[in-house]
Amino acid sequence: MDLEQRIRRLEDRAELQELVAVYGRRIDDRDIEGIADLYTEDAMFDSTDGPISGREPVIAYYRRQLDRYGMTYHYPHSHTIEFTGPDTATGVVSAHAELAILPTPFVVALRYVDAYRREEGRWKFVSRRALQLYAAPLAELPDVLATTQRRRWPGTEPTGADIPENLDTWKAYVG
Repeated sequence: MDLEQRIRRLEDRAELQELVAVYGRRIDDRDIEGIADLYTEDAMFDSTDGPISGREPVIAYYRRQLDRYGMTYHYPHSHTIEFTGPDTATGVVSAHAELAILPTPFVVALRYVDAYRREEGRWKFVSRRALQLYAAPLAELPDVLATTQRRRWPGTEPTGADIPENLDTWKAYVG
């Protein structure tokens, strides 16, 4: 790549990292229109309810979920990005979220597996898949980390986490 392409790649990387950071803030601020603006029209979101396709259905999912919560605090940690074309990329974001599922403080550790596309000069989410390492009431966290039944959403039976046990690398390691 020449210098101009390398600079453009750095700018794209910074914009994608900002996209991820803005996502968390808009979720926490309940900025529904702002969240919608981060997704393409053909977006897909995959989490606890399974895959949901189309920007409007994705945003309807966010409304339903956010109606269940009090205060939330989403924060991304590491973010790796792989460019698949001049206007497309994929990424993996490690993150935590703190949720008030009243009256219980709740904590989630997750990994977002993303696909991005530049539209009209801006990077947006094409797809976002949330894989849970754990989801539990804060008071149960010490016990949750010692088991594979780490998804403990209110009103449901504990279930296995999405990661790491389902990863091929994990399976190969533990044999």
